[in-house]
Amino acid sequence: MIDAKMKVIVEKVDSVEEYLEHWTRAMADVHWFKKGGLFDYNRDEMVEEIAGEFGQSGSIHLVAKSPSTAEILGVLGVKVRRDVGTFGRWEPVVPLKHRNGEAGKTLVKEAFSWLREKRVSKATCLLRFPHSRPETARWHMTLYRECGFVRRGLASVMLLADLRKALMTAERVENLHIVKGYDLSVEEYADFTRRAYLSTPEDRAIHGLDPSVSSPEENMRVLRAVKNGEYGFSPPECWKVAMLKDEVAGFIAAFMPESKCRPPYGVIAELGIFPKFRRRGVGSVLIAAMHECFKNHERQYSYVGTPKNNEAAIRLYRKAGYRPVFQIINFEKTI
Repeated sequence: MIDAKMKVIVEKVDSVEEYLEHWTRAMADVHWFKKGGLFDYNRDEMVEEIAGEFGQSGSIHLVAKSPSTAEILGVLGVKVRRDVGTFGRWEPVVPLKHRNGEAGKTLVKEAFSWLREKRVSKATCLLRFPHSRPETARWHMTLYRECGFVRRGLASVMLLADLRKALMTAERVENLHIVKGYDLSVEEYADFTRRAYLSTPEDRAIHGLDPSVSSPEENMRVLRAVKNGEYGFSPPECWKVAMLKDEVAGFIAAFMPESKCRPPYGVIAELGIFPKFRRRGVGSVLIAAMHECFKNHERQYSYVGTPKNNEAAIRLYRKAGYRPVFQIINFEKTI
């Protein structure tokens, strides 16, 4: 594809070695590529991921060049999963000196054309950036808007706790006990999710736009994936239910990924407290119980995400020793 006005050529790259060479040069200015944080993206992990996806029928890797000098102006990788085209992380990536040009938009337009040929009608992308440095995502957010993407759902915040440091000790809650939840069905956990996340107008304002919560089918798909170990090891002790006397008051589910690029950690996939049992300390007890589970499996950190406007949950996690580390914004476009 050549656009004389924009002076950009976009080509499909068929060699993984060539693409990774271009990708590495284009990524040189990105903050995490130069010096990644503890749980930020890791260049070695990303290279391994790109190499594993390269050449598959459901993926394409594009490079933008100057038609006069053949200088690399940017790259973009796209993969199709479940009839949705997903852009690579922090992509399209364009070196700082070329960001005032049209390379980013031209790459996106070519990706849209390829997705239409594949009869894919939706494109998505995700921005995860340091909580303390929102300016790092400004160029991408502007580009996505100009290319017709809209935000999907609410912004989220990811929080991290160092389990090796002294954390909050949960207060004793009278008549509360924790029981195993692993033997409960995915359908039962999905019902718990709806009761905890969608029961009140305030809950629906926070979680109603999240399909992994608001759609029973999608919620069960995610829960099933967690339970089956698709995101990481999730043994029976990672599924717990809080009982207050004889009533279910809340629940928690988690998994423990394996990563060569990060210290051992666990992820809280869902934590829910039913409305009538809130502000009684149930959430703190469940978090403390999961921390013990993680530590028993020699995990050093606990990681969790929640909508950015879920102030009650953020306060609870901060009290338990977490600190915000990333913000996440999802974008999508019907093409």
